[in-house]
Parts: sequence; structure tokens; C-alpha cells
Amino acid sequence: MKRKILLAGLFLCTFFSVKSQLYDFPSPGSKALGMSGASDTTVWSLFSNPAGLASVRKPAAGIGYHNAFLTNALASQSGFGVFPSSLLNVGGAYSRYGSELYNVQSFSVSLSRRVAPVLSMGLRFRYFLRSIKYSESAGAFAFDAGVMVKTSECVLLSVYSCNPAAQVIINDDDQSRQPLPSLLAFSCSVKLSPVFMVTADLNHRNDLARQIYGLGMSASIQRWIELRTGIVARPVRLSFGTTLRWDSLELTMAANHHDRLGLSSTAGLVWYFSETKGGHK
Repeated sequence: MKRKILLAGLFLCTFFSVKSQLYDFPSPGSKALGMSGASDTTVWSLFSNPAGLASVRKPAAGIGYHNAFLTNALASQSGFGVFPSSLLNVGGAYSRYGSELYNVQSFSVSLSRRVAPVLSMGLRFRYFLRSIKYSESAGAFAFDAGVMVKTSECVLLSVYSCNPAAQVIINDDDQSRQPLPSLLAFSCSVKLSPVFMVTADLNHRNDLARQIYGLGMSASIQRWIELRTGIVARPVRLSFGTTLRWDSLELTMAANHHDRLGLSSTAGLVWYFSETKGGHK
């Protein structure tokens, strides 16, 4: 009986991982809203477009938590640090998805630089380690790349490629292959006023052979609070989020509702080692 329950739980975890790629920790400022993350220019770009890291101006450290569809077995945690310099902006991050039965850990290093006043580029190198109870662990390396072009004071164009080599985790026991997240995304962010921005997003999921379309909006109500909302198609998801700032602390929260699977929520806390915050809006 216990063995049947174990196998059933393992099947469900593997199914959700392969189909939804939940173990790729979502940036609470972009991915957690259902967007691709291509337009992310905050410290959370460590988990989305690495080119956005070039906009971070001061050292920072943070932690994050994500719960998918109100299921503890599908939760993930993260921690990171960012160090900007005149040569490169460098960041390191760790995330863990799953439970003791089944989990995937990710270790990453991101490098980014503003190579011109209007052009930023970034690379991220990642190692995934999958662990299944009573089975051998398996791992794989992958890399991501991104480019951001500021065509004017109000328009930012972004391109983000996640795992373009389509790397997979191979199980040495039976040579089974588990796909890693793979996508190519484009976004256009337009600042319609000093406090209001609209982002259009196109995300081609190579691993799922489908396109995801998104539209997001953000508004700075006061210097210490920012509100976000979005809608994503295929599948339909409605989302909302907020960022609260107090001195050197920044709390970002987001939630999105899948039309079939239900609610997912994400929260991240960042400590800046200076009053100057990263990211450009």
C-alpha cells in the first residue's frame, strides 16, 4: 500500500514538473504574473532575463517562496545575491522545487553588462540536480541569454532565450529523459506616463510546442508602493501583484489564477545594501 502511494505521489510530481516546468522559480515581478520574464529589469531578473541584471546598481540579497496551485509538494524556495561592478554585474542564485519524495535544485551564475547606453546583454549558467527518493540523483547543465534595447525614453524591447540548447536530465538507471524549461520570448514595454507602464509579451515554449500571449500593466501609486496586473492566454490566467518598499527592504508579492488548476502565489523579500534601488522603469 505504501509503495502504491509513493508511486502515485511520484507520478503526480513528475507530471506537473514535465508539463508545467514548475521547478523554474518564477520572478515575483514578472514570471509569477504569467509573463515570460523577458522585460524584468530588477534583481529578480536572476530568475528570468539575465540582461535585466545590468540595471541593478547596488548590491542586494534576497529570498523567495512560490506555491503552485495551493499544493505544498509543488512549492519552491530561492535565495540569491547580486554584486554590480564597473566591468560586470554578477549574481548567484539557488532554488529548490518539490519535496523529500521528488525535488529539483537549481544553482546559477548570471553575468550582465550594459554594453551601450541603450543596449544590455546577459548570460546565465545553470546546473539542475534532480533527486527522487530511493533512486539515483541526476543532473544537467543549461544556459540562458537575453538582450534589452531601449529604443527611446519610453520604449524597452527585450528578447529572452531560456535553455536554447534544449538540455534534458537523463536518468542513468533507465535512460529516461526529463525536459528542462526551454523558451524564446519577446516583449515590448511602453511607459505611457511617469507612473504607468504597459508590457506586451510573446512567449514561445519550445518544450511544450506552443505560444503564450500576455499583457501586463504596472503603476507606481507612491514611491513606496507599486501595483501590477496581467492577463495571459493559452492557458488563460489572470494575475495581480504589488511591491512594497521601506528603507532598504523591498517586498514583492504576486498571484495568478489558472483557469483549470487554480491559484499560485509567489513572494520575495530583498535587502539592498544602499538606499539606491536597482532596476529602471
